[in-house]
Amino acid sequence: MVTHTRTTPLDPAADAAALLRRLGFSILFVLLPLASFLSRRSTVVLAPVGVSLIAVSSIIEAPPRGVGRAARAWVTRPAGVSGLLLLIWAALTGLWAPDQGEAFDKLFNLLQAVVLAMLGVSLLPERVRASNLYLISIGATVSALLALVLLVARPRGILVGEIGTFERGLAGLAILIWPAAAWLESRSRRGLAVALVAVTAAALVGARLWMPLTGFVTGVVFYAFAVWRPIVANRFIAWVGAGILLGAPLIATLLLPLAKLLLAEGHILRGWLSAWGSLVLIDPVSFLIGHGLDTLLPARLLGTIPADTPRGLPFELWFELGALGAILASLTFYFTVRSFEGLGRGPAGSGRLVPGLMALLACAFMLSYLGAGAAFPWWVTTLAVTVIAFWAIAHGQFRTNRPKARWPSALPGGTRRARAASVSEPPAVPLRPVSPAAADTPSTGKSFVRMKVPTRPDERNDRDAPLRK
Repeated sequence: MVTHTRTTPLDPAADAAALLRRLGFSILFVLLPLASFLSRRSTVVLAPVGVSLIAVSSIIEAPPRGVGRAARAWVTRPAGVSGLLLLIWAALTGLWAPDQGEAFDKLFNLLQAVVLAMLGVSLLPERVRASNLYLISIGATVSALLALVLLVARPRGILVGEIGTFERGLAGLAILIWPAAAWLESRSRRGLAVALVAVTAAALVGARLWMPLTGFVTGVVFYAFAVWRPIVANRFIAWVGAGILLGAPLIATLLLPLAKLLLAEGHILRGWLSAWGSLVLIDPVSFLIGHGLDTLLPARLLGTIPADTPRGLPFELWFELGALGAILASLTFYFTVRSFEGLGRGPAGSGRLVPGLMALLACAFMLSYLGAGAAFPWWVTTLAVTVIAFWAIAHGQFRTNRPKARWPSALPGGTRRARAASVSEPPAVPLRPVSPAAADTPSTGKSFVRMKVPTRPDERNDRDAPLRK
């Protein structure tokens, strides 16, 4: 007799799609962090390539239907509405910018990052393979080791003086570490997550660059805060971040008298606080609508404004987009952070992603506040890649919780002992009527003999055994 074994039918299209998706993840989360230490434009070049491979893999598997659905879901939420209005307002401010070409070039970079993030998020499968998600942790680990090797092999002065390339790589590492650690934590690999954070901390401390190190320390603090009180940490980041973006001029105005009293004449902090009053609050029209998109950096380079003006996101936002842009940006940040509050109520393992997400938000906000957005195309592209990484990790948490067994007392039917007795006691099988004297119980007209029902197969009288033989 010939037996035929069933084999899984080959699907070349599915295999090709899986291979392209693996290549896309490798480019985004392994090659891109490594190349950011060596080249200035690697992030802007490699990110579209990785997202394009993910898009092609989605098209091969099935027609892409998630882009329109994601866009509709985005524009119907408060964060999406305020973000869309912010993009429209940024485009309008480019009309009265001194250099409209540079202004619309910055707007194009911003739109490109938004489109990359939306494509990468919407074209991911419903369930992302764990083998693809481990590439995020591998990329972060290899990047941290590369930073340590560069610090040992080359003098620190040469690394720091290479037009900020090494500092950008460290800032990207300070952000990418949190999706990687969150994924390892969700897979119960806490030891590996701690080791990864330790290697990253060693690289940042060895570099002695205050901007990426401050962002990383902020992420560590809020990771511990979110482990202790996740909902409180979410609301704290949302309210404080939005408050800083919206109330930065008021905060600077209130702190300026204290700075003049305590700090010397040429102190940098005193110059930063004075710049708010002399450049933002002095002109009511510019205070309301701003000077135009992408006007701060050219004005600083040309010497139109003092060189010691603040370089962070709040001052850039108020100087270029004015009060209207600051209001829309604060609303976008607030609603975006608050939308992650229900992440812990997702599939099994999703709750472990909350501390990493809060650390990522706090680290990214701190780096933006310290001036990481000066290299605008690199910064917004790095944020888009990080959004794709966290979204993919959230779609990798598809494990289910096994239901707990309940005691019989919790079931309908009485107490635990009664349920156990009713289950263990064999049922009564009616036989022929017997006389009251032969019965165990008094006669009630019909007497039955209680007989044990065989429960094991060897106790049964198998009459069909000869037929089966």
